[in-house]
Amino acid sequence: MSTLAISAGLTYWHAVHKVDVEMQSTLAAVQRTIRVALQDIQGSPSEPSQVARLVRTFDESRHARVELKDARGATLQSSTPAPVQTGMPDWFFALLAPREQSGRVDWPHGIELGQYIQVTADPRNEAGEVWSDIRLHLTTILLFCLLTLTVLSLLLGYALAPLARFLQAFERTGRGEVGSQLPVSGPLELQSLATGFNRMSAMLAESQDKNRKLDAQLEAVQEEERASLARDLHDDVGPLLFSIDVDATTIRALADKKDEPKFAERAISIQEAVAQVKEQVRSILWQLRPGLILDLGLANALENMLAPLKARHPAVAFTLDAPKRSWRPQIDIALLAIVREAVLNALKHGNPKHIAIRIASPDGANVEAVIVNDGGTLATTTNAGSLGVISMQERTKLLGGRLTIIDTSDKRGVEVRVSIPLNGPGSALTPLMPSTKTLQ
Repeated sequence: MSTLAISAGLTYWHAVHKVDVEMQSTLAAVQRTIRVALQDIQGSPSEPSQVARLVRTFDESRHARVELKDARGATLQSSTPAPVQTGMPDWFFALLAPREQSGRVDWPHGIELGQYIQVTADPRNEAGEVWSDIRLHLTTILLFCLLTLTVLSLLLGYALAPLARFLQAFERTGRGEVGSQLPVSGPLELQSLATGFNRMSAMLAESQDKNRKLDAQLEAVQEEERASLARDLHDDVGPLLFSIDVDATTIRALADKKDEPKFAERAISIQEAVAQVKEQVRSILWQLRPGLILDLGLANALENMLAPLKARHPAVAFTLDAPKRSWRPQIDIALLAIVREAVLNALKHGNPKHIAIRIASPDGANVEAVIVNDGGTLATTTNAGSLGVISMQERTKLLGGRLTIIDTSDKRGVEVRVSIPLNGPGSALTPLMPSTKTLQ
């Protein structure tokens, strides 16, 4: 702003000075010309008429007005100045405010007649020239600025174009799609930035791969621990429970023979407790070793998982649509656990009348499990931070899959959808005919 103010001040001073100097120069030149002409016509019989013609020779002068005046100052003859054709606004002429400059020329015969010639410098045309110059300069500066801005815009657009790729790459990384690589091109600064991003992306991809391998190792260790616990329960606790059950049966038989009702009651109580313990042990065994159940296939494992739920919830209809085939053991175990958790969540937090389960591989590259219930929407039935939901998310993420939990289209229930890629060994098995069963 200060530069513009200084430039405007200098331009104004130069314009005023230029008009003033030009008027002085014009006035001196016209006076000199008139004096020379008067010397040539002095003493001529037609001197008065020649003086009048001399005044008219300055018609259409752009910078001066010449007048023949008498002793009282009245104008006897006057030249006609050239019109101002620059389109100069009045405010600009008033801004310059040039002072009027005039001069008087006398000659001997004119003195005798009481006449003289007055020359007045007309600043309007000179101010008009200044206005034209300023307008031309401003137009040139404006065109230069527009051209400069256009060139700068093109250069900046070219230089900053790679930033769009950087933004997209950062967004992909933020979504967890690590491993993106950017082309190393453009200015040195952007090349350094691209190199740093590529290095960071490669390190993130390597770290993510290590984490997945570590998760798989942890899962394998946990599976071994569960297998060990299952064996201990089956081999050690099972026979003890069987022995207790046999003893209780014997006590009850002896009590019946001796007519001892208290013995019989105690024996019945022992048998009931043993039955409950057996049920709990079977449930624990199922959770610890789902692989044993999966030996018969995922569809059969799902049916076995639904059987006790169907017995405890006779009012709920369970629909199962699953192919009689297996994918990778890790995928089968994950799908079985996710379906079980989704069904238990629906029964625990909602009031469903129907739960539908569908397992399929529509594109041959992914296996999908969809569990739909009509027991209420997410707002009333699902807690995103519950252990069940977290467990489903962890199992899906471990296999590189995607889990979504949304309301059904009719807003009457919840849809749990999981998609897991079939990119592991042993995934190219041919599916048999699908098994569709409705368990009432």
